[in-house]
Amino acid sequence: MKTKYILLLIAMMTAIGTTAQTWPSPKPEARPGTRWWWLGSAVDHQGLEWNIGEYARVGIGAVEITPLYGVKGNEAHELQFLSPQWMAALRDVQQIAAAHHIEVDMNCGTGWPFGGPEVTIDEAACKAVFVDSMITSDKRPSDQHRLAVPAKERPYAQWQCTRVYPTSQPRQWRVISVYASRTRQKVKRAAPGGEGLVIDHFDRQAVAHYLNRFTQAFEYTKTPYPHTFFNDSYEVYKANWTPSLFDEFLKRRGYDLRDHLPELLDGGDGNKALHDYRETLSDLLYENFTQQWVAWAHRHGVLVRNQAHGSPANLLDLYAAVDIPEIEGFGRSEFGIRGLRRDPGMTLKNYSDVSMLKYASSAAHVMGKPLTSSETLTWLTEHFRTSLSQMKPDIDLMFSCGINHIFFHGSCYTPEHDPWPGWKFYASVDMSPTNSIWRDAPFLMQYIERCQSFLQMGQPDNDFLVYLPVHDMWRIRGPRNDDAKSESKDRRGGEDLLMQFDIHTMDEKCPQFIRSILRIDSLGYDCDYISDRQLAQVKVDGGQLVTPGGTRYRGIIIPTGTTVDDRLQSLLQNLTPYIIYGEDRQAMAHLAKPEPWRMNPGVRMIRRKTDDGYIYFVVNLSPRDCRLNAACLSVPTQHIVCYNPMTGDVNRLPMVADAPVVCLQSGESIILQTGTAADRPLSTGQYGMTVATETLPLDGPWTLSFLDETPRVSETYTMPTPQTWETLGESASVTMGTGVYETAFRLTRKQAAQACIISLGKVYESARVYINGKFIGCAWAAPFQLDCRDALRKGKNTLRIEVTNLPANRIRDLDRRGVEWRKFKEINFVDINYKKTRYDGWQLMRSGLQGAPLLHFYSQTPSAWPSKEE
Repeated sequence: MKTKYILLLIAMMTAIGTTAQTWPSPKPEARPGTRWWWLGSAVDHQGLEWNIGEYARVGIGAVEITPLYGVKGNEAHELQFLSPQWMAALRDVQQIAAAHHIEVDMNCGTGWPFGGPEVTIDEAACKAVFVDSMITSDKRPSDQHRLAVPAKERPYAQWQCTRVYPTSQPRQWRVISVYASRTRQKVKRAAPGGEGLVIDHFDRQAVAHYLNRFTQAFEYTKTPYPHTFFNDSYEVYKANWTPSLFDEFLKRRGYDLRDHLPELLDGGDGNKALHDYRETLSDLLYENFTQQWVAWAHRHGVLVRNQAHGSPANLLDLYAAVDIPEIEGFGRSEFGIRGLRRDPGMTLKNYSDVSMLKYASSAAHVMGKPLTSSETLTWLTEHFRTSLSQMKPDIDLMFSCGINHIFFHGSCYTPEHDPWPGWKFYASVDMSPTNSIWRDAPFLMQYIERCQSFLQMGQPDNDFLVYLPVHDMWRIRGPRNDDAKSESKDRRGGEDLLMQFDIHTMDEKCPQFIRSILRIDSLGYDCDYISDRQLAQVKVDGGQLVTPGGTRYRGIIIPTGTTVDDRLQSLLQNLTPYIIYGEDRQAMAHLAKPEPWRMNPGVRMIRRKTDDGYIYFVVNLSPRDCRLNAACLSVPTQHIVCYNPMTGDVNRLPMVADAPVVCLQSGESIILQTGTAADRPLSTGQYGMTVATETLPLDGPWTLSFLDETPRVSETYTMPTPQTWETLGESASVTMGTGVYETAFRLTRKQAAQACIISLGKVYESARVYINGKFIGCAWAAPFQLDCRDALRKGKNTLRIEVTNLPANRIRDLDRRGVEWRKFKEINFVDINYKKTRYDGWQLMRSGLQGAPLLHFYSQTPSAWPSKEE
């Protein structure tokens, strides 16, 4: 039997007056940012004013300028990257944004990765060409003999060495000539003035020359530097060499790699030459690119935000070297949240699982950096099909993994009066004014700001450090990189030397490490990863481990399968009482107290420490409702205050059997603040379970009219119960905008005096609700319920629900009518599989309300929304 139940709390809605029990004043960085694509950099003052004004209006707090390819036929308005005209536009943006309190960041290039017209072939991304041959001769061939390089490489290849190795066959010699050639990769999605070769990230001089172009542009035009320079994920393909690699290898590893080329090229898993080669590349990327770039930016007073994933280096070291480490969410997670719309065939798997998301936040936590950012919601769904409700769960997952500085991927500059859909970027979640979701986007932005205002407070308080076994990964010959799969399968060509730690293949490169992280999580503990460089600086103080950034941990876990060699033993030698080998439940419990809530499947949480207590962000990402006993929290507390980031409410926790209880429906999230101050005791009172006293279906009749819709729908529809409008004829089926559902209902005096929740049921896609003319809230995410508060009255009541749909049906109609809106250069517009696509074959998407809303009445003020019990 299905029963509606709710936890009750007497006088719960009474405002709580102490400082610790109000929302913190948000810093500017608590607002979400967005990647801001400039197509062709064809921006002007009027367009900048309108775009920035719109971003500020909905609550965006930062824009990250990333110039891309242009719009067809718009060449006359394009600005060359870093030209005086481009720099003037940047100054204009800075002034406009400052007036709106918006931070201006900037990609340190156009498109991705770093490169451009100033990069010469001698400083372009480099690869090794191994020419490998068996020679039969009575005499040993000369080391000066140069085997012929393939014809396609001859214009670019520089001979580095030849080595001769004896074989088991008499008179037979293996001869290997090594050439440093160039990949000739060009900047992807480059903007005008940004086209050209990708730099050699391992070459210190090449990086310095690349950065000098920016120095000259800013100094020549006297343009203020941006707040932050940004680097996209390391998508440099086949770049497995640099001309100085042999010398750098000898200096760092203590032996000559030229003497071990057969081992490098042919050796299986565990071979030393392959491991040491990869470690050398990691060192060069860390020192010659990342550290140099950061030092250069800091000389100009600029912060650095960097995505390290995808690079052939220890991600933790690269993230640790910058001011704001940034991870990426790619695709959509399947949480199974009840009432959350799925879109089969229109989504990609989110490879940024819990284990992947923690790389950037781990480096930030270990090194004491206050912010961890994310490229958020890349390819969450197909373009034109993404709702606010679909965004929330993956954002919540990021919050639970330590991300506290959301950047949308993203927003496209578009002229205000450009024909719809305006200027678009293919992979975007499309957080822009031309998207219908823009109408209710302020509620999502406010939710993010509220969460981040807490998640940026205090210090991280995860239980354990987990050693990242990158050396074991470097020893594995392992799977070939995606970009090399179409190449020759001859290992001696060197295509499988490079190990890039990209999001999509981490499950192949470190499956045991991922299992270890998930096991630690399931036992009720949270953790951060640590690298060799960072571990070498860990100290013991007061019975805890203290990292270089001053963050404290209870111990360090060496995950199952890790090779504990002399190098690692030396790093651990002073930490013996705090070391756990494997995911040993008993050993972990000896050093730290688990959080029982984490053991609930689908419940995600993170804890931070403040001067007065602790902050918890908790979200239920499971299909089931859950009831959590706050008395079981692992930290001492005398009072607990509950903050609802969806509504802004601040409440005491309800009590059940003398214990404070948190009740979360599927998809819901909360923030708890605990403290030990004696003057703020834990609230008391009589609380218990009760069923709703009454449920009232609002059967109507209903009317449906439209506002802010395109194309216009002139009809007003009457219906016995709400139905979605794509079924109501041609004009309604293709419109994008807001449908207004209205009805009236009558209540008794008793009903009007009771606490009441309105449940909207199936919403496509977000809904503002007004009762008797009073705005009671926007239902933009599951479970699509709102507190009616004091809006009800005896007798006649009016209900108005403004439902905004997605642009999918409108873009489908444009394609069906042959309207040419795909006007973008280069890749133009593609689907989630990067294939050219049309939308005329899409089925109509539901738009509006489906079914009658319900009013749930309770005898006392509810402490949580109603939930279902089987």
